Amino acid sequence: MDTGRLYIKQRQLQKIADMAALETVSRLPDGNCASEPQSAIAYATENATRNGFIPDDMRTLSATCVTVSSHQGLRQGVADNSGHAVQVHVSHRIAASLFIQVASLINGDNGVATTTLSAQAIAERQTPTASFSVASQLLRLDDNLVLGSLLSTVGLDANYLSALDAGGLATLSVTPSGLLHALGVDLTLEQLQALSPQGLIDLVNTEVGLLGVEELIDLSLELVSDDVLITQLALLQTAISNDPMLEQVDIALFGTGDDNALVTLTGGSEEPLGAAMTTEINLGELVASSLMQGYQGRGLMVPELDVLGLANVTLGIVEPPSIGIGPVGTTAHDAQIRLYIDVDTDNLLSGALDWLTGMVLDTRIHLPIWIDLTSGQGALVNLDCSTETPTADIRLQNSILNMCVGEVPDLLKWSTANSCQSAVSNTELIRLLGLPVLSGKTEVAGLEHTELFEDMSEGDTRSSQPNPLQLGDTVDNMVAGLLDLLSGLFSQQSQVPDDSLDYNQENDDELIADLAKQYLIATKVNGLYNIDAVLDLILIGSNETDSSGNQILPPLVNSDWLIENSIPTSCLLTVCPQSQWHDGTFSEAFTAYATPGGLLDLLGISTLSNGYMSCGGLLSALLAWNSCLEHNLTKLLRDKPGGINITQSSDSISLANPATDSVNCTGAICLLLQPVLELLKPTLNGIGHFLDTVLADALGLELGRTDVNVQAISCGAPRLVY
Repeated sequence: MDTGRLYIKQRQLQKIADMAALETVSRLPDGNCASEPQSAIAYATENATRNGFIPDDMRTLSATCVTVSSHQGLRQGVADNSGHAVQVHVSHRIAASLFIQVASLINGDNGVATTTLSAQAIAERQTPTASFSVASQLLRLDDNLVLGSLLSTVGLDANYLSALDAGGLATLSVTPSGLLHALGVDLTLEQLQALSPQGLIDLVNTEVGLLGVEELIDLSLELVSDDVLITQLALLQTAISNDPMLEQVDIALFGTGDDNALVTLTGGSEEPLGAAMTTEINLGELVASSLMQGYQGRGLMVPELDVLGLANVTLGIVEPPSIGIGPVGTTAHDAQIRLYIDVDTDNLLSGALDWLTGMVLDTRIHLPIWIDLTSGQGALVNLDCSTETPTADIRLQNSILNMCVGEVPDLLKWSTANSCQSAVSNTELIRLLGLPVLSGKTEVAGLEHTELFEDMSEGDTRSSQPNPLQLGDTVDNMVAGLLDLLSGLFSQQSQVPDDSLDYNQENDDELIADLAKQYLIATKVNGLYNIDAVLDLILIGSNETDSSGNQILPPLVNSDWLIENSIPTSCLLTVCPQSQWHDGTFSEAFTAYATPGGLLDLLGISTLSNGYMSCGGLLSALLAWNSCLEHNLTKLLRDKPGGINITQSSDSISLANPATDSVNCTGAICLLLQPVLELLKPTLNGIGHFLDTVLADALGLELGRTDVNVQAISCGAPRLVY
């Protein structure tokens, strides 16, 4: 009986310590002892007093902040002013055991009248957690919006998605532990809560593996009881089973942010999952996200987007959305969508270069444009459980409209979560007269936006509000960047707008030779070039115009320039030395070289001493008239003082101005390309309208807007750890 008395007293004392520790940690703000250590003592004393333990000379109570650590599988508390956990120590001096008192008397002692019993308890609150999603507006279940458009593209009727709308799974939630039990994972809640994030991922990979969309819908069918919703889910499941793309999707349920999993846990944390396993997540959004997972890594043609007259407009999901669940530090991202616009004059103009009738003009402007429409990530930065309604703070980082121009390897077009800048490579952008003149790649940085959503309660949805001026500037910068790329062709090499672009100036001599030949070809009569006609074309241009009123062949030079010692004089048998020649204009010199200057020249043996050829001899006129004129005209143009204005143009500034569609040229190539540029520039200007208006109408994607939705907040239950 005496031993039983002491045992009962000890158990009562332990109960006092346990209850005081639990209440104290539950009342402290966020369960953090370090935030109010004096309150910890007060709360513990209040609880002990209510339970009949009043500190006095016989009874003591202390409450200290500790950090809980594990050693060889045992948990212990280490005193720490910054510790979150609370350690309560109580002691009670009571009458000693009769055996001890008798033994003391036998040993000659005065006797031991009392003994002190003590007990301690350590309590902590499970780390508060929240579940949230980013950019849920991408999952609005409208036929004309993102998910509906993508599904209809591959033949899945978006009406089947009614099971996910506000009257269906969108109103239902499930906990990760409930989801795992439904998948056959045979662990208790306490065992699941003790796992680390990586431990849970390893467990799911071992016991469950990857899931298909159909399996997720099977789980949904097990978790719902509404007959109408069950019927809708069954229809959706049947449609998915008939869709080869969605039928073969393998999805990771949990991940740490480095992989494309449906639910993102805190990456790299070794702390137990705790309350994260009982924090609810929206079942409808989980299934909808799995559907978007099916399109990751695939570029899809969306007919509604083909509104620019371009050869190819393709939309692809670079990274599907995820739902974040866990403590402060957990992240979630939205669906990152990439748009490919293939601007190619070979397809865009559909033979519009036929205005150069009879001429060989191998010209192509090819701009492979990649636009990352939106890329957003939300991070849980604070949880406040000190108020009646707990709240979460989420920081949103949003990147809008990153643009790249260049080649992207097939494997990286849709399969990377990185921005287009990390994948784009150099390619040939502009080819003139068969020669590559502008190559490389260029980038236009998008709008970076960071916003903090504070005090969000469970069920709250907040939207980032786009700054119309900033967004408008970003779209303008994209269009200007494309036009700058073209204008760089018509500027000095140092003015090419991007260091990664390379204007091949070494091709200028070949361009002059090709241009000379093009103008000569336009004057052919019975297979022979006409001197007077080609001079008129070079100095004045053609009389014929295209449908826009442009000269079919513009003048190649501005005036008939003077050339010293350019007109040969005859010294009977041969042409005199060039120092004795007369001054003359370009047209006079070109004509003179087609006239024999001496007897040998008349026979066809050229005696010109300045690198030119005599074309008027009997043999040369008969056998090499055309090639002789090509040689002389090319050399005259190459030797022109100040050079020929091949690519430089006064239009280089206005061409880059998105405020106008007009193209006014002075440079030879710009003049030749004017009909092409007049068709191309409005197309590039139209990309701004396309992104700002048409994209929103076709896909419901509001550029610059990202939604953040808090699905649930769990403040974590207090628990004894020692």
